[in-house]
Amino acid sequence: MLMIVLGSLSLWQMKGLKVGGYFKSQVSRQSCYIQTERDISKSFAIKDLLLIATPYEDKNKVSEVATVVRSVRGVSLVINPFEFPFTVGGKAAFAQQLGLVGKYKGKDYAILIAIISSQPEKTSSEISQITKKYDTALFGNSFVAAKALEYIGFILKYISPIAICVIFLIFYISLRNFWAALLSFLPSLLATVYMLGIYGAFGKIITLENVLMPFITLVMGSAAGLHYMSHYLSIKDPNCFERSFRAIKETFMPLLMTTSTTVVGFLSLCFASSPVMTELGLSGAYGVGMAGFATFVFLPPIASFLRYERRKLWRDGITDYFIRNRKKNLMILLGTSIFLFLFVFHVKQEFHVLMFFRKSSKVMEGSRIVESISQVSIPAMVKINMNVDPLSKQGIEIMEQVRQSAMRYARRTLSVLDINEMIPPLFRNVVSLILPEGTFVNRTDRSALMLVFLKDLSKKTHYGLENALYSLSIEGLRQVSVTGENYKYLQMNDEVLSNQRVSIFLAILLIALMMIVMLKDLKLGLMSMVPVVLTIFNIYGFLGLFNIPLNVISAYIMNIALGAGIDYAIHFTYTYKVMKNRRVTSPLVHTINITARPIIANAFGVATGFCVLLLSPMRVHLHIALLMLIAMFLASSYTLFWLCGIIKCDETKRPLDYYK
Repeated sequence: MLMIVLGSLSLWQMKGLKVGGYFKSQVSRQSCYIQTERDISKSFAIKDLLLIATPYEDKNKVSEVATVVRSVRGVSLVINPFEFPFTVGGKAAFAQQLGLVGKYKGKDYAILIAIISSQPEKTSSEISQITKKYDTALFGNSFVAAKALEYIGFILKYISPIAICVIFLIFYISLRNFWAALLSFLPSLLATVYMLGIYGAFGKIITLENVLMPFITLVMGSAAGLHYMSHYLSIKDPNCFERSFRAIKETFMPLLMTTSTTVVGFLSLCFASSPVMTELGLSGAYGVGMAGFATFVFLPPIASFLRYERRKLWRDGITDYFIRNRKKNLMILLGTSIFLFLFVFHVKQEFHVLMFFRKSSKVMEGSRIVESISQVSIPAMVKINMNVDPLSKQGIEIMEQVRQSAMRYARRTLSVLDINEMIPPLFRNVVSLILPEGTFVNRTDRSALMLVFLKDLSKKTHYGLENALYSLSIEGLRQVSVTGENYKYLQMNDEVLSNQRVSIFLAILLIALMMIVMLKDLKLGLMSMVPVVLTIFNIYGFLGLFNIPLNVISAYIMNIALGAGIDYAIHFTYTYKVMKNRRVTSPLVHTINITARPIIANAFGVATGFCVLLLSPMRVHLHIALLMLIAMFLASSYTLFWLCGIIKCDETKRPLDYYK
């Protein structure tokens, strides 16, 4: 009844769910980049610059697209390279000089520049819709955010339901019982409903930073239910209530420990000084915690009604393999660990906006076309504060020196200087008439805005530009400040990674202490930590081997892998301790017989569940799927290889059936 009431309340609150943009809280409000962004927003009418690559056979099509875009509310200016004063006598020489006209894969393209002054995501989305029939390709921060909204909807509508079907199928194959598989999965499904209900109740917006949390709750939270029902089906007792009671009694401690360690893994993300990681940590801890709570409260009473034929335990090929190949498996573990560890020092730290999207996405298609023709990508925004009028001779000279300094790291810039150069000298006095007040110059607070399109999106180039501009000392120049989406991503990445080592170290210490307390055995508790510690180091090596950049996404997986990877050692060592205390014949053999198959099934289930993300349009989700696949494979195999090989075993004796 408690579960039904909570579920009903959560479903009622889910009507308040809202979908928002992407990574709106990368860094704290005290960040210098956030403050500069606010200053630019106050001083200039430009919210974003949208580049519209339009294929054409004649110039009339380009003019038609420009007219359509101008009609969109929120667009303050559209620069058409084929319109006066950018052309003289019908020629496009100036447009070509500026890189606003060119060829891509044999097609002629003209680049329209749309300056957006309000509601950038909504405006870009509307422009995308009304220009679709012209086969245009768009690029800009607001377009990236608009497409992100579409992808969030796709993930919620399709990826999560597919994950539900895949995980249920895996559970059914593992348990070989339809109702047992369904019951195993229901606690994590309930926890997902509770999480979305909390989001709706508190007005939490679903964005790219938390859209996977329901999915992760579904996948990670299902482990406890699978272990409980697997244990339940193995008990021989004609009384349904007694089976249910005995199953929760015998699995309570390991399930409590696995839930707690996974929660600790998520909460360790809160040590990062990034609002994004804090939210992910709290959401993940809540989701997995509620899945564990639902398992304890919901499964035992419901399972007591389940009618089934007892699944017998037997010493199968899996047990024989781990017993007969103990030394061989230890050598495999050692060799794999050393090999992957060699690549730890090849890992690079990179993070930028375009890393989110696959090459086949509309965002990357627009990026390739625009970059090929105009040599521009995600811009850095530079605010130049002066002591003189920015349109005076001295103001122009200051901007020119700033531009020269920026060009060491940039392909091109866009400011009042560049617009001046677009126009023939005879017509340059009309610039102030073309540009609305506050577009690139604010004469009231004596400031100018310059968009800098960097040579590449690397961390080195971004910080190189920033250092070069901050070191400028020019008469009449009061201050230069830099911001942009990529700067916020880089700051978030640096802050998270600098704190990650501390968070993982503290989480390992806490989990090790929990293992020692649970097992009441210092040696066995410390031994159980070896597989998961090796797994963490080898994930770093995997990143270096396959040239996957280290960023907040891969760092996030480290913490999840830590909390989830220790689950296998918990089930193995706890079962071994019980068998040893009961003085059964050959406790290690019996432990392998009981735990090996569920450990392998759980690792396969979690890994396969995350592989559903391969269908996502987001490239970072591909990385998450690959990293979780390797993390679950390493954690499960390392646990079985290490503990089966290091614990003493009398392999000449067959184990007694514990459940007789």
